[in-house]
Amino acid sequence: MNTRFYNIYGFLSLFPIWIFRGNLDVIDISILFSIFLLIPYLIHFGLITFLIKQKKDYLVYIWFAFISFYSIDQNLGLWIFSGIITKLFNTGTPYLNSLNFSLFSIFLLTIFFLLLKKNGLKIIFSFVFVIFIFNCLDVTKNFSKFPAIKVNKEIENIDLSNSNKKLIIVFDEMSGFNSEDNKVKNSNNINDLILDFYIRNNFNIYTNAYSLFFSTDKVMSSSLNFIIDIKDYENINTKKNKQFIKKSNNYFIVNELTNNKLFDMNEHKNIIVHQSMFLNFCNHIKVIRCFQFNPFNHDLKFLKGFKNTIVTRYVSIYKNNGSIFSNYIWRLSREFRFSDSILDPEGEKAAIQFILDQIFESVKYEKSNLVFAHILVPHIPYGFDDACNYDGVKSIDYNKISTNEKRLRHNLEKYCLVIYLEKFIKKLKNEKIYNNLEIIFFSDHDSRIIDNSINNVLFVHKKSKSDKSIIIKEKISLNQILYNLLNNDN
Repeated sequence: MNTRFYNIYGFLSLFPIWIFRGNLDVIDISILFSIFLLIPYLIHFGLITFLIKQKKDYLVYIWFAFISFYSIDQNLGLWIFSGIITKLFNTGTPYLNSLNFSLFSIFLLTIFFLLLKKNGLKIIFSFVFVIFIFNCLDVTKNFSKFPAIKVNKEIENIDLSNSNKKLIIVFDEMSGFNSEDNKVKNSNNINDLILDFYIRNNFNIYTNAYSLFFSTDKVMSSSLNFIIDIKDYENINTKKNKQFIKKSNNYFIVNELTNNKLFDMNEHKNIIVHQSMFLNFCNHIKVIRCFQFNPFNHDLKFLKGFKNTIVTRYVSIYKNNGSIFSNYIWRLSREFRFSDSILDPEGEKAAIQFILDQIFESVKYEKSNLVFAHILVPHIPYGFDDACNYDGVKSIDYNKISTNEKRLRHNLEKYCLVIYLEKFIKKLKNEKIYNNLEIIFFSDHDSRIIDNSINNVLFVHKKSKSDKSIIIKEKISLNQILYNLLNNDN
């Protein structure tokens, strides 16, 4: 087998198609091409030339086992697949699981090449070539497929003087005032500060609200469809574990909400949605604008302390490829503090001020009377320092810290979120919007630091023109509260 075949094999295996999928300019593409193709290919060319001269055929096969696996990983994105395969031999972290999978796969390829020699190379090259062509034609991971800002021109005429404008924000994974996270030393002070914030701004506060479920998809699909009992939810379709939920066909969206009685209500017109990539609320006829957090948006603004650099952008775009190698580079770059991550959920937390500013503009829009948002804050990984700036170190050590430290950090995350909400509400007041606005803030479930049956969550409600705050100590599910509030039973 001649050197030309080896070089074509190497070039095909190393070619980084993912570079063209991240909304990069020509300079960025050129830099990444040099790093991920030019330099590796020169190494490949030099190594193969040397090994052939030295007649080290077995080393040639080992090398091709490595780059063949690399190519399959780059073109198919084996990160999730490796986790599924190694689930029975779980080592505790997805990185060790994927490492074991990678080493075992390379070992099998090496044995295959050593046994079949040149014929083995031809067989695997045919496979690599096919998946390379398939990957070139596959556009699902392209930036162009990222959900664009939805703008619906069919806007109903509404009279806001005859109806309340509502703002509903769901803060993901935020424990409440009487959660398990109150067992650490900073809880009393932080709870007092948070409570004071809601009292000063005339919210009714449900201190013993709890969630029926520990997963976002079940909470949202049940609460937004006014289901107030676990059995009622489960019996909708006993063959399904999750109701009104389906997997999305869009690579940048995990799940779709298929039924939403909250949006169906006659009083809600021209709905504006702000969401993460986890759950899509926008496939509803009344949604006129849909903003999904877009990590590839060049206009994103991040908090002080966030490493908003080209390295952060490069490794985040690479991780979007879904390969094992990209996940390792993304993680190592953050471990050594060369970068942070613009992807969900890290990027969403680092851009919380930007997101709240977007929501503010939506609330100002006079032709909508419902703005709904689901934000992955204060969801793990943690990211705020004591001054509520961003600290990427805290986003990578969750599995290394104690339960006590996790609770301390979660409480700090809750406090920092309120700091940014304070600025948000101040802007609403300055624009003379706040008084007439009805606001509901709640969390889908608690911090889930440990498994427990409390699942105490945030739930606060400000009525339109409210001039006082009431603390409600009744133990009640968030589903029941939402049903009561929106069906005028309160």
